[in-house]
Amino acid sequence: MGGKFTSFTDLNSQLQKWLSRVNSIPNGTTHEIPIERLKQENLQQLGNVPPYHNHREKSRKVARDSFISYLGNLYSVPYRYAGMTARLQISDSTFKIIVGSEEICTHEIQPGHGKVMRVKEHFKGLLSEVLKQNCSLRDSSPSVLKFVETDVEHRPLSVYDLFSEGNSR
Repeated sequence: MGGKFTSFTDLNSQLQKWLSRVNSIPNGTTHEIPIERLKQENLQQLGNVPPYHNHREKSRKVARDSFISYLGNLYSVPYRYAGMTARLQISDSTFKIIVGSEEICTHEIQPGHGKVMRVKEHFKGLLSEVLKQNCSLRDSSPSVLKFVETDVEHRPLSVYDLFSEGNSR
């Protein structure tokens, strides 16, 4: 019967414990302890072998509001990538978001559903950019309202003095 594991990290951890146990007791065929026999073989080390990273990839479109959806939760992406297609490079507990060849951010995978992970820096500068675009649109488009100057009669102030003198009692 096989073991149960929750992730590749958990699998590797369980495997290391099993290897430590079985390599420390006499082998049924050789009747030697494997770890002791390994020392006698004088094998040379391979050097620094980088760890093997197991990950999956998924494709997602960055929504207009600068979020992507993964496993029922929303994760923010820098706003300038809204509308673009991104690759998610998913490992045990995190995923990287890549657009083109650029890694743009990393998120921890959240348990459950309906959560929103928002990173403030992803929206930094957005308001000023929106205001700038609104100003340029306002300046380039014709005004919806047009104010027409009305004709106003111009009189000297002495005319008003005549009216005020006659009414003061």
